[in-house]
Amino acid sequence: MIEDGRPRFWIDWYDRWNLILPILVLASAGWLVTRPRPAQPWVPPAPARPAVSPLASTTLESPASGARFVPDRLGDVEGRAQPGSVAVLFYSMAPSVERRELSRMPVGADGRYRFRLSRFPPGVYVIQVIAYAADGRTAASSPVDVWVVQPPAKPEAKPPGPTRRRP
Repeated sequence: MIEDGRPRFWIDWYDRWNLILPILVLASAGWLVTRPRPAQPWVPPAPARPAVSPLASTTLESPASGARFVPDRLGDVEGRAQPGSVAVLFYSMAPSVERRELSRMPVGADGRYRFRLSRFPPGVYVIQVIAYAADGRTAASSPVDVWVVQPPAKPEAKPPGPTRRRP
């Protein structure tokens, strides 16, 4: 396997000069991968957002859960929320989870709100108040169950009938 004084391998085209081409290809690929890149310009970090204070908790103080009302004499819904926010009263008929807006009002500087309930047909209702701040923050009260019951029927007064006197 020696020809012209040079060793030849079992494949005649595989010699030293043919080894140089793959070495050059690998070296150039390595240089492309590891070449130094231009430095990126320094970008200052974004300023930190100011801390957003949470909205004060919204409480529903009256009526208590399980309160019973008659359709003619419903009570008030009152409680506390973030001063300056808007309190929105929602209700749904139990067991439905579809809430409907009943009323809304701005919360006073003292942080109190009051809604007057009227004209509810008998049934079980879930009421909840959600306070909305001008910047989009919200705070919700816990839901309260209220029963509106039909008042018991009053016995009709019988007109006085003839009275018998015993002789």
